[in-house]
Amino acid sequence: MIGNPLEESHAQLQQATQFLQQRRYEQARAICETLLRRYPNYVGALHTLGLIFSAQNQNEHALDCLVRALMLSPRNKPVATALAEIYLRLGANEMAAQVLERTRPIKPQDADALLMLGDIYQEDCEYELARETYLEALAVNPDLVPAAIGLGWCYSHLGDYGEAARVFEGLIQRGVRIIEPVRALTTLPRQVVNIDLLAQLDRVVKEPGEDAAEFENSVEFFRAIALDRAGRYAEAWDHFTRANRQVFGTMRDRLDQIGERWHRSLSILRAKPVKTDVSDIPGQPISLFILGPSRCGKTTMEQLVATLDGVKRGHEGPAVKNAVLRTFQASSLLGTDSLELLPPHLYRLCREHYFEELARRAPSARVVTNTNPAYIHVAAFMVEIIKNVRFLFVKRNVEDNVLRIYMARYRSGNAYAYDLRAARDQVLRYNEMIDLMAEKFSDIVRVIAYEDMVLRPDVARSLAAELCGLDSSGDPLPTISDDSGCARPYRHFMEIEAGATQQPAGIGRKISLP
Repeated sequence: MIGNPLEESHAQLQQATQFLQQRRYEQARAICETLLRRYPNYVGALHTLGLIFSAQNQNEHALDCLVRALMLSPRNKPVATALAEIYLRLGANEMAAQVLERTRPIKPQDADALLMLGDIYQEDCEYELARETYLEALAVNPDLVPAAIGLGWCYSHLGDYGEAARVFEGLIQRGVRIIEPVRALTTLPRQVVNIDLLAQLDRVVKEPGEDAAEFENSVEFFRAIALDRAGRYAEAWDHFTRANRQVFGTMRDRLDQIGERWHRSLSILRAKPVKTDVSDIPGQPISLFILGPSRCGKTTMEQLVATLDGVKRGHEGPAVKNAVLRTFQASSLLGTDSLELLPPHLYRLCREHYFEELARRAPSARVVTNTNPAYIHVAAFMVEIIKNVRFLFVKRNVEDNVLRIYMARYRSGNAYAYDLRAARDQVLRYNEMIDLMAEKFSDIVRVIAYEDMVLRPDVARSLAAELCGLDSSGDPLPTISDDSGCARPYRHFMEIEAGATQQPAGIGRKISLP
């Protein structure tokens, strides 16, 4: 008796799905591949095989299966969601967003798809879009913890610290014991945090698959921050030094590469002639790069500037990187986002890609900000290639700046942050680049002291308005925190750890506000 091929194939696919859930990947894969040899257009088998490869981090193989599945079934939401996840892993954020947005009307109440789309927006620094998408996901599934965490971070990035604290504290009160809500609360102004961080750190647990050493190191860092906020400086310093030494031991070898880049960038900028004829492209927005070393106050300055009419906050958005990458790709060259490698005959094309990116992200803005500190290395190139650029550099007392870098727990990179001397070198090199930029491009550069900015935020905003040709009036100024002098309780500890060093004459020159 001949069996029913529909029933038989479906039963085999169910078996493969069970093997996948049991992590018996080879058996699951064998069934799917057998089915596809017999039925090459079997979407269910292609989808399941893509999930198998995805679970094994074989992303290219997963991509092949899922693209074929979506080609055959363009309105298949589970396939689209799985494909978007692979695009994300491969760094193709725009493709991931396009797939999810195209299939979103099919099942608008899909919380998992909304979560993924929110994550994409957040990674691209589109925090307003991400916030709204996370809220949609939580309206469908209020218990979706990753969406709540994403929402809290969006509130934080947008400067709504009270709402951010409410979200993260709400997760803790609901019994969520992972470390991320506590991590987030340590980054918020202390006046908005109403929970005992030290007590919560005693309750956090490691997530499945989380590296044990990484988890313990994070707990040590955040405990140090909580102790600092409690005024227990000696205890805080002990935790900071132990945690930083552990991380620095794994990153020390990256310092030479960082130093070489600074040497190269400083040499290139010194060789640049003084520019007095910087011109703009009519009809295009101004790009205001608010730059400075990590933890110097760039985000605070951006908050002030964003209250001016016509300004769109770009945060650390990827507009420059995307434009450069597309230019290389469109020219059949190796794909890179290194602006300094762009051949001069491609400058116009790169500029066109950049303005297209701004038009997509901020169609009605007169000024778009960016606070990515790495752009200091290519700032002079941006003057020539992108045009319509202005630079507002923020400098801070070196000791305060170094301490806050040393007290930060970065998710990745920033190898210099875990050693006081390396952190100091980073700040001084950055400040040297700032001084050179102010010397070479005085018409489009302003330098402001963090201490002046927090003392007179209205005047700081007016300085930015004058630089960009905007009306200096705007929305009411936000309340900003003053972190000046934070190094005073730690000066003795810092001298013991790294040796007493004084700020050299000429380093840290800045324009004082009246």
